[in-house]
Amino acid sequence: MDQSKGQLPHYPPYFGTYPLSPSFIQGYKPPVSNAHNCAPLHVQIFPSNQGLDLKYWRSLSPALLGAAGALFLSLFSGNNHSIERFEGTLFKLTLVGYAIGSTVSVSFCISHIITNSKTPHDHLLYPVVGALVSIILLFAADYLLLYRFFPSSFKGDIGDDLCNQLFSFLYLSTTTIATAGLGDILPANVTARALIATEISFYLFTMATGIQLLLVQH
Repeated sequence: MDQSKGQLPHYPPYFGTYPLSPSFIQGYKPPVSNAHNCAPLHVQIFPSNQGLDLKYWRSLSPALLGAAGALFLSLFSGNNHSIERFEGTLFKLTLVGYAIGSTVSVSFCISHIITNSKTPHDHLLYPVVGALVSIILLFAADYLLLYRFFPSSFKGDIGDDLCNQLFSFLYLSTTTIATAGLGDILPANVTARALIATEISFYLFTMATGIQLLLVQH
């Protein structure tokens, strides 16, 4: 009985060995396992999806480059003998095809941004507005390019010089994407109608995606 009193009590192996050095006690951490698997707390001040990454600008680049290219080609509308020789069929098909491809690229961009967004959705304003502006510029430049080479494509008071014509087609593109055509500038051939229909389709897609987002949010 006396021998058992003089012995030190045996601690469970759960707490590990007792540190004997005083210098070791200061940095000693008991090897207690994390039974609840608690992850460290990280406070995120800004949402991770607020920034506009490179993929966003890559999706908008066809529309922006197409608008710049159409404006540049509009300056050389006087030399259209080669286009008139082939009646402009390839030229019109290329113009409409590029406009459709650029619109699809921007549509996928908007769909990707809205699908991966998290509440609150206030940060979606600038990406969606940027996409709309790029589409407005693209189709305004396409209307201008088509009119400069084929003046019979549109009817109405468009203007005599390049600046007035560009302003008229910016006005037409803005009213078209808002489906608020006033009828003062009208398409007169299939190519012009195809461009206008493509722009309206983009607006309807954007509205449908935005309404779906609002329904899910509420």
